[in-house]
Amino acid sequence: MSSLYKLFNRSYRDYVGDAETLRLLNIIVLSVAVGMFLFSAQGGVAFVGYASALGAGEFAFGLISALPVLASLLQIPASYLVEKTGKYKTVFLVNGVIQRISWIVIAFIPFLFPVEESYLWALVILVTLAAMCGSFLAITHTTLLASVIPMEARGRYITTRQKVMTACGMVVGLFIALILDYVPGFTGYTIVFAVGGVAGLIDILMYASVSFSGIPRKPKQYSIFSSIKSSIASPKTRNYFIFWMFWSLAINLSVPFFNKYAIDVLLLSYVSMIFFGQIVSQLLALFVLSTWGRFLDRYGSVPMMMISATVATLGISVWLFASPGSVWVIFLFNFIGGLFWCANEACMVNMQISHTPSEGRPAALAVYAVLTSIAAATSFIIGGFLLETLSPIMENLNFTFMGTHFDHYKVLFSITIVARLIVIFIFLPRVWNEKEISISKTLTKVISDSKFKINWVLKGR
Repeated sequence: MSSLYKLFNRSYRDYVGDAETLRLLNIIVLSVAVGMFLFSAQGGVAFVGYASALGAGEFAFGLISALPVLASLLQIPASYLVEKTGKYKTVFLVNGVIQRISWIVIAFIPFLFPVEESYLWALVILVTLAAMCGSFLAITHTTLLASVIPMEARGRYITTRQKVMTACGMVVGLFIALILDYVPGFTGYTIVFAVGGVAGLIDILMYASVSFSGIPRKPKQYSIFSSIKSSIASPKTRNYFIFWMFWSLAINLSVPFFNKYAIDVLLLSYVSMIFFGQIVSQLLALFVLSTWGRFLDRYGSVPMMMISATVATLGISVWLFASPGSVWVIFLFNFIGGLFWCANEACMVNMQISHTPSEGRPAALAVYAVLTSIAAATSFIIGGFLLETLSPIMENLNFTFMGTHFDHYKVLFSITIVARLIVIFIFLPRVWNEKEISISKTLTKVISDSKFKINWVLKGR
């Protein structure tokens, strides 16, 4: 096992003070590798296809996508529970087990419910249950991570964890695609989600052996409203909340519908979507995550977020040139996303720790979750509503752009590009950065450092 750990922990092990902490960090990384089967199933093309097969149209799919984020409103009472009791680990394990079992039941919906009209309702109820448990997981997981990750190696550890997730995601994604393309009907979906649920259950149970001794002791008198008030009163935390709320609103207009567009309109197979999409993106992320981690530790979250989010947003424009069978669109979109979107995700995790207070962190994270969840849910519903409303309008217009049909999906993708850029350049600069360096100077240094690395590789040094 120690040899396995050495494959991925070399980027952060020198920054860890004792062997026990290093062991805990290694277990957490390994657990996420096991859980990737469930993460890939519930957040990728498998769930899109399964929901459609169970009877979800565009608007219904938007509503189903909004359920997990609406359930995040439970993070307010969840934060009160964990702060009042101090039982972070127990709450995490119990809710994690219930959530994973919910996904196992979801896998068997067509076999447990004989009436087809009940499929969609069963999916809605079970996804809602899983999402409610997910609210407790989100509150406790970040606090548990913050209690063991050394501050000086936070960026390196977070990106190493992402690299392991990425590598496992490529293998799992291809496996899922092969099952869905070659096992017909509901059987393929059942296999994917049943195996995913079991893998997710193992992921959660691995935390049972981890001791989180660095968790802040619960205060003698705890008021959730005081913690929320103090979080909002802090300019550092308040500006962080505002940015992520608007960012969530901007990005989620289109996020649930990229895969749906590729399946329903571009008519791409699951294998082509996984191979030219997920695997390409994750393979590139493997090569750049370590560099992003070093940049994150050196320059802070805000400059890295601005660079990565801007380029990734501009990459959405390739969808405007899509037509049936356009595999190249999936490839190019995920090529750009693989290089830059992974940094966005690393910044998100880093900022959840650095921009919230150690005392009362669950309450601060609950406020963050509520604001971003309301924004995301609103955005999902608006996106689905716009698609159904714009569909007949764009069909009647029969508008073409650069030789391709400009349909209602492309209108939505155009709107999200503009919305994201507005949020990046208006709200992100107001967010506190961990390092005292301007965004312009950071950009110059990053470009200079990148040019040196490229030349170093080309000359074979």
